[in-house]
Amino acid sequence: MIKLIATDMDGTLLNEHGKLPEDFFETLEKLKAKNVKFAVASGRPYITLYENFKPYSDDIYYICDNGAYVVGHDGQPEISVINKDVVNKIIDASAGMENVELILCGKKFMYHRKCCAEIQKEIDKYYINKKIVSDLKDIDDDIFKIAVCDLNGSSEHSYKILEPLFGSDFKVVVSGTIWVDIMNKNINKGAALKQLQKEDNITFEETMVFGDFYNDVDMLKEGYYSFVMENANDDMKQYGRFIADSNKNNGVIKAINEYVL
Repeated sequence: MIKLIATDMDGTLLNEHGKLPEDFFETLEKLKAKNVKFAVASGRPYITLYENFKPYSDDIYYICDNGAYVVGHDGQPEISVINKDVVNKIIDASAGMENVELILCGKKFMYHRKCCAEIQKEIDKYYINKKIVSDLKDIDDDIFKIAVCDLNGSSEHSYKILEPLFGSDFKVVVSGTIWVDIMNKNINKGAALKQLQKEDNITFEETMVFGDFYNDVDMLKEGYYSFVMENANDDMKQYGRFIADSNKNNGVIKAINEYVL
């Protein structure tokens, strides 16, 4: 019996227009009736995800910022703060990269510098509670994730620069075609999902997981019912025990209906 479902958002639960499936909340009600827990796992921050799921926001578990900010059954966030000296080193290493902007994700706000309209549009898609600053090093806040918006293409540009510099001591992951996330070494969606499983005494065999991108790999390993989306890159499909229909075709809901409801 499946007791916990965890799903990525973009390219997975959300359709090609970035919208929830029309029957999502109806499905959530049915899962609640069967006492099946539902977790969203995303690079998006908590405040954005909480808004996305109103009026059912308090009925969901959250794996935010790719696992750096987790909210389980008690509703209290657990975060993993990055050392300030390291934050400053990453800021320095990114200086001079063209078409790139950093977003520092903190307890109080998300921070970035003034940037071009194209990058601002991308930031606005995911970040609500943000503050524009002149100097990222002057921020007085606990930073738990650094997001890199790279219009050049993250995997071929900023990742190749930042991963060799910081990858041995920190988690540096491509989280989208123009995004790289940097977090503490032990932080990922899989570790966060494991934490939620432990809190509720839920096993690997009782867990269903959906993902489509490389930052979902760790999470897919934590559930027997691991689904990679049909729309994912072909090399991603080795990480799932099952293939779900495309996000354009409501693949997550279809699989939930078949295997759980």
